[in-house]
Amino acid sequence: MTFLEDGSEFGPVTEVLNLPGQDVLSIKSADGEVLIPFVRQLVPEVDIRNKKMTVIPPAISGTI
Repeated sequence: MTFLEDGSEFGPVTEVLNLPGQDVLSIKSADGEVLIPFVRQLVPEVDIRNKKMTVIPPAISGTI
């Protein structure tokens, strides 16, 4: 499951796309599928044990 920085639930990761430039997370959010590059700027925290990630969607972070 993914969460925003404020702790609110964002949605589950449905797929990890292994693209030539970088990996991209496909997340099923309330607004539909969201693709987020798997980089530290947009995925600052990964908790493997608890199956949680903190994400900053590009629209929120101001990056494209």
